[in-house]
Amino acid sequence: MRQGARWAVLIGICAAARAFSQEGFPLDGTWRGEWINADGMPETVVIVMRWDGEHVNGMINPGRNAVRFSSGVLDPADWSVRIEATAPDSRRISIEGKLRDIGSYRRFIEGAWIVDGVVHGFKVVRE
Repeated sequence: MRQGARWAVLIGICAAARAFSQEGFPLDGTWRGEWINADGMPETVVIVMRWDGEHVNGMINPGRNAVRFSSGVLDPADWSVRIEATAPDSRRISIEGKLRDIGSYRRFIEGAWIVDGVVHGFKVVRE
């Protein structure tokens, strides 16, 4: 194979790997689901996230009353996620969960939705 053809093949492989890896960012996207409030009733939640390889950025329930993350961390060793935020009414929100079905487009996160120290179950699925 000629040198030019080898470079073309190498560039093609690198481009394909890069395109595939963009889908691979595990938290990027919109996630929709529910957390169970103190009355046992489901509360619908939408979370928009972006992972920059080090930090998780995003917001809970985008729109006029969006709650922006104050911090967010993904640990790829065990796919655990921890997000901190403060609601407009000053309630502290912590989300602690595990990323599941990582190979699927519709991967999900489930775990604990903590509001002012009270733990509730939650699950969100990437749309």
